[in-house]
Amino acid sequence: MIKKFGLFFLLICFGYSVRCSHLMGGEIIVQNDQVGNHEILLTLYRDVTGIMLPNTQTLNVFDSGGNLVSTIISNLDSTAHHPIFGIPNGSLLTNNFYSTEIYFYSAFFPCFIPGNYTVTWNNCCRNPSILNMLNAGSVSMYLDCNFTVDLSTSTSSPYFLSPPIVCVPVNTPWQYNPLPFDSEGDSLNWSLGIPYEYAPGNFPIGYPITGYSIPPSLAGGGLSINAYTGEISWTASAIGNYVYTVICEEYRNGIKLGEIRRDMQFIVIPNGTLPTLSNLGNFSTNQNGIPYVESMANNSLEIDLYILDSSSFFVSFDGIGELFDDSLNPMIYTISATNNPYEKKITLNWTPTTSNIRTTPYVITTRFFNGTFSMDYTFLVYVNENTTTIKEINHDILNVFPNPNTGFFTKRIVLEHSQLVNFLISDINGKAKIEKNIFLYEGLNEVSFEISLPSGIYFLTTNKSIEGRFIEKIFIK
Repeated sequence: MIKKFGLFFLLICFGYSVRCSHLMGGEIIVQNDQVGNHEILLTLYRDVTGIMLPNTQTLNVFDSGGNLVSTIISNLDSTAHHPIFGIPNGSLLTNNFYSTEIYFYSAFFPCFIPGNYTVTWNNCCRNPSILNMLNAGSVSMYLDCNFTVDLSTSTSSPYFLSPPIVCVPVNTPWQYNPLPFDSEGDSLNWSLGIPYEYAPGNFPIGYPITGYSIPPSLAGGGLSINAYTGEISWTASAIGNYVYTVICEEYRNGIKLGEIRRDMQFIVIPNGTLPTLSNLGNFSTNQNGIPYVESMANNSLEIDLYILDSSSFFVSFDGIGELFDDSLNPMIYTISATNNPYEKKITLNWTPTTSNIRTTPYVITTRFFNGTFSMDYTFLVYVNENTTTIKEINHDILNVFPNPNTGFFTKRIVLEHSQLVNFLISDINGKAKIEKNIFLYEGLNEVSFEISLPSGIYFLTTNKSIEGRFIEKIFIK
């Protein structure tokens, strides 16, 4: 059964009087629920005007040597709902001012030969109104998904829990979270990348677009992605159509299993107000500035969010993340009025069970939409045993993130007592490479590392002067 998917470049002409019938973006994912059986989901987003999408799309699957092993015709089921977003095929994306339709195609790829594979899709051509690439109208659209076939365990690709947002206000700080996720709990590393175009003879038949540039921004507001939550921030400086790509890599025990990418357009339009979370400052934040809440198993958790928008009486809410998607015990919400007609109160309610206890936090995105623009706020939710607090839980396990990394990572550590902590990074031969001593306080601490070492496997030893030591692997790409 597919869990959540999406593929393809959507292209769109920017303008208020004329719209072009180009696709605007998309993504491909691969899910593996039983040995040898892989389900491919291609998701396409398009402008509502112009020629309709065909009922079939062609996908090509290559092995790690670049050999074509399968050509698959994927079919559109007009009666189906998207397995991740829950949106009917051919319907409009929600919380988007610019009317954008979603179409998705599924196909099966039976394979009993272990190894690494890549599924690709491409089409010509891109929207000529795109401003951050040269001669956009002559550039093809290309997407791929890299995945592993392993007959001893399931190896599904990650996917994006959140559908794309199209409209962005100019000259206004704005944020959106595609929320990369892996249902198998593999380690994910996400980044912004360069869109690909089709290039015959290259493997995997994709090539970074020459002449691509990062979408323009005001000083200090460049397009960026948060390394810990996946949230994208941007302060656009010019009206127009711009393309961006989000890449999510999947690792297990330091071995890369696969990679997905979302290629999508932003349409920057004249400035307007954004919904604002007025009580954001009331939440605790970690050392990276990410707000978080604590909960205890078998105890009710209630989170109040006050959203303010001086331009609109209407504000809608969407909760995104694995807690909202849990079919057995989902987080739910209610919306109520306040004394301010421009303000709404959104209350999130959830009662975690003992099965929800884990050392890593749940990541949730709260999305607010005022009829023109949306705004995302991302939170971490910790679930503790009902007799403990966040300060008493050992969050050391698997708490180097991202991991693998490029030498920039954070170590999360929870201390029962304030103390001097020694951090030692050594190679696989035990040779010390980097060492530092830091005095940390009782409770949750996050220590950032910025190191320059060759790619490979290293060990981070955390020596607590009071509470002992802990060793974990670090994978540097």
